[in-house]
Amino acid sequence: MDNNVNIQGLSQQRLGKIDSAMQKYTKTGKLAGTVTLVARDQKIVHLSANGKRDLERGEEMTTDTIFRIYSMTKPITAVAALTLWEQGKFHMYDPIEKYLPELAGLKVYAGGEAENIQLEAAKSPIRIIDLFLHTAGFSYGFTNSAVDKLYKALPPLSNADSLDTVLKRIATLPLNHQPGTQWHYGINTDIIGFLIERISGMKLGEYMQKVIFTPLKMTDTAFYVPPNKVDRLAQIYGPGKNGEISVLDSPPVGDFLSDPSVHNGGGGLVSTISDYYIFTQMLLNGGEYRGQRILGRKTVDYLSSNHLPANLIPFSPTSHGEGYALAMSVTVDSGDALLMGSDGDYGWGGAASTYFRIDPKENMIVIMMSQFVPSAFYPIRHDFKNTVYQSLIDEQ
Repeated sequence: MDNNVNIQGLSQQRLGKIDSAMQKYTKTGKLAGTVTLVARDQKIVHLSANGKRDLERGEEMTTDTIFRIYSMTKPITAVAALTLWEQGKFHMYDPIEKYLPELAGLKVYAGGEAENIQLEAAKSPIRIIDLFLHTAGFSYGFTNSAVDKLYKALPPLSNADSLDTVLKRIATLPLNHQPGTQWHYGINTDIIGFLIERISGMKLGEYMQKVIFTPLKMTDTAFYVPPNKVDRLAQIYGPGKNGEISVLDSPPVGDFLSDPSVHNGGGGLVSTISDYYIFTQMLLNGGEYRGQRILGRKTVDYLSSNHLPANLIPFSPTSHGEGYALAMSVTVDSGDALLMGSDGDYGWGGAASTYFRIDPKENMIVIMMSQFVPSAFYPIRHDFKNTVYQSLIDEQ
């Protein structure tokens, strides 16, 4: 193929820089392997695997490798919830206790630690929109704050747990802040998953299978990997003591080898890059893919629009130019962003270095899969996005 050829407005030669950027990590032993995909105008223009799926077994990375997508589960959970919203099953302004009464009367952290912790009453109810925006006040327990120490003290999930037992535990925790006043990443989308279960009467994975996976033929996306597909599941790694790559003995959210008793709507799915492409193309198409309509066009517009007030933008110190849509971020000022992109491009990433972005202005989708925790250890997502955008050569 002529390297100077223009494919859907992208330079084939420049697209080659994506593999070069990925190999900078895989050939130097920083990452085991990656799979990358770029699609524009509903055509895949780049799909490539680099490195190994499993270093110890010497297995090559392949484009049908199954990955733990962790927080890239969140947009799928959001879409599942929106199919209920479209039916009038709930409203964004509804207090969550209307559907999850276990979460009524939650207190808000007001100072102190441990036995001296001080709490105050919430000044307003947590609305369902606060769950989508991470403005409810829930946390993840990632830091050493007084509230996060309480999260860390909770017992880990087991097969004896259920939606009810998890909600009861959450109800014992204080909120980080008054509802709606700050952005704080936390278990909000997990709770949306519980909302879906209460309203639909189905387990989250069953509802997703019915309304998303089966219609779209997303055959490798689920809350666990069945035995006949385990050989395609990527090994998961982290940094070793001396800078080397090391197998992660205790990956987050379980082993993904059996159906968990509680489906984690915030981070529990596995998927392939091809399945996730189908999901993202459905969104870019305004809710439809190959004759299967999952959401209405205006629903997707709402899903992908910023809903944070100006005083909460950017939502984090490292998210320049970024607002927050439903369960993912959206670029509101590409001039302030420190990466190439467009106003209105939206997406999110996962804890094990997975990443996607949908750009309606360029009619383009970019997806990267890897399996390395923590996700921000290397700037691989930034390298990937920039190498994709530098490939654009057509005139707008």
